[in-house]
Amino acid sequence: METFLKQNYTIITHGIEFLAVLVGILCLKKYKRTTARYFIYFLIYVFCVDFIGLYPSMYGKIEWLSVVKNSRFQYNYWLFTIFYILGSILFFMFYFNKILINKTYKTAVLLIGSISFIIAVFYIVFNIDLFFIGFLALLSVLGCMSILAYTIFYFIELLQSTKILNFYKLLDFYISIALFFWWLITTPVVFYSVYNSTEDWDFVFLKWQIFMFSNLFMYLTYAVGLIVSKPITEDHL
Repeated sequence: METFLKQNYTIITHGIEFLAVLVGILCLKKYKRTTARYFIYFLIYVFCVDFIGLYPSMYGKIEWLSVVKNSRFQYNYWLFTIFYILGSILFFMFYFNKILINKTYKTAVLLIGSISFIIAVFYIVFNIDLFFIGFLALLSVLGCMSILAYTIFYFIELLQSTKILNFYKLLDFYISIALFFWWLITTPVVFYSVYNSTEDWDFVFLKWQIFMFSNLFMYLTYAVGLIVSKPITEDHL
């Protein structure tokens, strides 16, 4: 298993991510008049961020990257912190505010997202050196708490409406389920990132397994949801 992960972790992770993006692009026409189109754009955005985030593995293969290797941007932690963790807080704040109907829930989503983002920015400013060399656990917790809050509001509203009778046809249900479990499962791993080195391969393999299976679940859920769901136009939200 360890050898398999070493050789195929990146391929599997980005492969399943690309599958979800491909399905999203193929289904874009289907969802062109719905809020779901923004989610498809976000999938493409995340895939691009992940692809750019591979730059540390290119040191020695691309000559001009030597400039980056000898700078504060040597590691890709800053990239994923800004464009994935903070990006997720903001995007899903926008997305869930769009799909929720209850005004109290919509306001709560905006409030939670805004406060989390502001706290995160200040935390980065006061921990700027750590920001470039590792993941900041507090930011992952803020992201997790925000996403879980958004999805819980959605689940409560779904249970209180007649939509629950056809939940399996709702893309937002698949998105919420995938997000809820992915953040809930992966966030605790960040607290042990100090062990993420070649000196402790047992933890590295455990981390890879957790993220690989979490990503498989999340992106397959996205892909299935995009295929089987029935579009709901923004006019009917």
